[in-house]
Amino acid sequence: RARALLQQLPPQDCDERYCPDLAEEERRQLRAFSARRRREALGQGLACPVPGPCHGCPCKKCGRRLNKGDPGISASRLGDQFWHPSCFSCHFCHQPLVDLIYFQQDGRIYCGQDGLFLPLQLIFMEECIEAEGRRWHLEHFCCLECDVPLRGQRYVMKSGRP
Repeated sequence: RARALLQQLPPQDCDERYCPDLAEEERRQLRAFSARRRREALGQGLACPVPGPCHGCPCKKCGRRLNKGDPGISASRLGDQFWHPSCFSCHFCHQPLVDLIYFQQDGRIYCGQDGLFLPLQLIFMEECIEAEGRRWHLEHFCCLECDVPLRGQRYVMKSGRP
């Protein structure tokens, strides 16, 4: 779980201690960005039994019924809705997010890599990779399967990831 959390939200993406070469204005922007992201988008999906008042409610993703006592996932930032554990996954890459952090936008959930983050993306590095209509930190443009960096190499996209 710790490895998954570090991969989802690397500390260098949100903690100024990992960015010693930032100017003071860049540090201020990074602090504001991190606070805004936590406030507006960051949450954690929690596993719990489906409560009685939600008996028969549809799963937010697949629409199948959830019954009282079934294992369910609640996401406080997304209201009083529940998901089947297998349905609580990143909208983009489908990584399971049960008991991990998620980012939300427009009612959809994203993992840390895909949620870094739609309109909130912030890259201070002088170098970044532009591919597939997105900008990537150098260390984030890597193979979905084996995490090998892909800078300057051929790749194919699978489920929207290289």
